[in-house]
Amino acid sequence: MKELREAEKLPAYTLDITEGDLYYNTGHPYMALKFYNRALYSDSAQLSIHNEMKVLHRLISCYDYLKLDAQKKECVEKLLKKAKESNNTAMYSTALFELGKMIYYQGEKERAYTYFNDALKIIKDSDYELKYDNLCYYYNTIILYLLWDERLEDALVALDKLEEIITSDNDSDNITPISGLKEKELKNLYANRAVTLARLGRTAEADEYYDKFLSFGNDKDNYLIVPYLLKRGRYKEAVRLNEQREKEFIAKGDTVNYYMASILHSLGKAYFIQGQYKNAAMKFAELASLRDSLKEREQRSAAIELAAIYDLNDKDLKIAKAQAELHVHNMLLWTISTITFILMIVTFLIYRNRHIIKEKNRILTSTIEELIESKKSLRDEKASNYIPKTQDPTETKPTANEDFVRIEMLLHDEELLLNPDLLRDDIIRMAHIPKNKFSQLFKDHAGMSFSEYINDKRMEHAVSMLKNNPNYTIEAIAKSVGMSNAQFYKSFKKKFGLTPSAFHKNLSNK
Repeated sequence: MKELREAEKLPAYTLDITEGDLYYNTGHPYMALKFYNRALYSDSAQLSIHNEMKVLHRLISCYDYLKLDAQKKECVEKLLKKAKESNNTAMYSTALFELGKMIYYQGEKERAYTYFNDALKIIKDSDYELKYDNLCYYYNTIILYLLWDERLEDALVALDKLEEIITSDNDSDNITPISGLKEKELKNLYANRAVTLARLGRTAEADEYYDKFLSFGNDKDNYLIVPYLLKRGRYKEAVRLNEQREKEFIAKGDTVNYYMASILHSLGKAYFIQGQYKNAAMKFAELASLRDSLKEREQRSAAIELAAIYDLNDKDLKIAKAQAELHVHNMLLWTISTITFILMIVTFLIYRNRHIIKEKNRILTSTIEELIESKKSLRDEKASNYIPKTQDPTETKPTANEDFVRIEMLLHDEELLLNPDLLRDDIIRMAHIPKNKFSQLFKDHAGMSFSEYINDKRMEHAVSMLKNNPNYTIEAIAKSVGMSNAQFYKSFKKKFGLTPSAFHKNLSNK
């Protein structure tokens, strides 16, 4: 690992994961935590949810091994969330199964089994590359719990499903088991099946699976068959098997471990059942002493490894955290700068748009004033040239143009023009216009209907009032022309292209 790091050919994240795995698989979980945590704070994990989940998965295994439930719970919750966000079914299954284990140890066993079954279904339907390993691990764990709970029939069902997985054609399901794993899993399966059948009283079947168990040469997992031997009364075999394992550990100089504790417990139980109470007492005494030694060794080992982690890795973790924080800070700074730039552009565009609107309104105001002045001059000229005719029957019938001029002259009267109750019948009567020609008269000479014409004239009058009475409010002007405030705004904007308020403001700024 040192040479790989010096070569700098692989990412630090990959090296940390690899070194963490080496420590974990050789029984040094605290040192494994050092490298897993460093990998977790690296850019590779922070910027990739897939890499982050890989580290969380390993941290969960470490914390589970060390019985650090609070830390495990935090990682399980994170993995559940990340897996759901990324739709990663394999990781979601893993997190769900670990959550089930935590719930099991809290006493909610039925709920735990529900989570186990959900996790199994999810992983079975996935195309995860380590699907075979996960399925074997899930079923072996479930079988262990079922045996603890004396749910022996359920344990047999789980054993059948596990055997189907182990003996199936894995290549067809994109499952790649590790070399030699199938034989190991079969041996463990036969041991657990023999134990289960023996407890159920199905001794012939139990003995058959015991024989199958013995057909495997590897003695590493022989401790799994001891409950069967004790149940079947084969105490001498149980003693022989355990004494053989005991000698192997003594020869290696490795007698302070949980395997040795299991051996001493089985030996003590076997001796006790056979009536060899002195030997049983000796083994139970050795077991009590061993448990104290294990506890002391774990505390000492944890302290030593934690001290090593602190001395060797505290600086690395701080650097990794600082780099992660710096990255977040830079991203935040970039985001703020981008937002500020966008706001500046938006502000400029708003200011520019307002300036354009202001200039447009100024030009429109001047145009409106010129238009109103022009119309006033034309109206005054018509008024000075207008000679009203008497309604003598002998006289020539007036032309349509004369009829319209006569209406225009009538509407010079502001009181009449601004009367909100003014009707077309009033003008027909006052101007002596035939009813059937009235509408056509406005269409030909004004290009609009009578109501549109009246509204048009009122808007022109409103312009004059706004110009000549700068202290009048818009509401007062609207009322003076016989309109509501909303009607006035709508009509004014439609005719002149700007609101009364904008027109009034431009007049004030002159």
